[in-house]
Amino acid sequence: MADPTRPEFDILDSEGLEYHRWVSDVETTFVAKEYAATLTDPKDPTDKGPSDKVKANALMFLRKHIDPSLRWEYLQLKTPKELWDALKGRFGNIHDTLLPELTVQWNEIRLLDYKRVNDFNKDMLRLKARLNFCGKDLTEDDMIQKTLSTFPTSALILANQYRLEYDNKRITTFNKLINLLQVAERHNEVLLNNNVRPVGTKKIPEANYGKMNSGKNPNARGVGRVDPYPRGNKAQRGKGRGSRGAGRGGSSKVWRRNDTIGPSGLENKVKNAPNNPPVKKERVGDEPCYRCGVAGHWYKNCHASAKVAASYKRYRESKEQESHFMNEEDNDAYVNFTIADISGKKDFAQSMDAPDFD
Repeated sequence: MADPTRPEFDILDSEGLEYHRWVSDVETTFVAKEYAATLTDPKDPTDKGPSDKVKANALMFLRKHIDPSLRWEYLQLKTPKELWDALKGRFGNIHDTLLPELTVQWNEIRLLDYKRVNDFNKDMLRLKARLNFCGKDLTEDDMIQKTLSTFPTSALILANQYRLEYDNKRITTFNKLINLLQVAERHNEVLLNNNVRPVGTKKIPEANYGKMNSGKNPNARGVGRVDPYPRGNKAQRGKGRGSRGAGRGGSSKVWRRNDTIGPSGLENKVKNAPNNPPVKKERVGDEPCYRCGVAGHWYKNCHASAKVAASYKRYRESKEQESHFMNEEDNDAYVNFTIADISGKKDFAQSMDAPDFD
């Protein structure tokens, strides 16, 4: 349903530049809505004319299609005829104001200023219509001469050919000349597109074109198309999920009880934990333990005594000091101790190799 508050055509601006077009739209609409009698005086004095309701609707229609500044200016007018006559007295001679500007536009318009013939054609027809409203009629000869005299210098041969056609009376209307120019423009575009590729090469097919080899995908539909989701030969297509309805891979109209299926045919997210879950083994690298310096276990699994840990800590600190020491009489930090210096559990000391920190 159409919005009653939305204008049916362009409203009249405060300067009245489109007054003649606005008048034509209003007169056509009033004939369709049977409001035309509200804009004229009754011929018969005994005729009462349109009713007050019709006049009110016509007045609201006129106010809705004029600029808000004009609406406030003529707010005191209570009948559509009064508003119509006021606007006519104000903008009825607007063509006297527009004529100088339109004449300048006609003198400056050139075909060589446009990239496409269609844009030039639209501006020429618009200028012709406005000049006709202002009382200056443009003939077909004027428009043809204007077009032929504003050709670019790169198309002089083509302009001379069209001029010969015009002189020989083969081109008699502006529309026929525009049609010939549009055909020539289209031919030029085709030639330019065909000369983009190097000579002797074929056109590369599109990237989204799929060619089906026989026997590889029997479920593909159409010519030259490949099914992006291949299914088995007995797979079914349809709506639904899981085992309800004609789902993907399921049978239609058959309900089966399944403990793993929850409400709405979705799988239950909570699954029963296994009785004997596998123990995740930690990955042990080749790097030495940060506590005792022996490879094969991590820091949290180290069973070395506190004395071994303290000795390895002193060794690491001496190495750090050595790395920051520069050019001082070769006084390198040196730490040397044996397994006899380490006291701890007997079985652990016998099974562990002596750490060779150097």
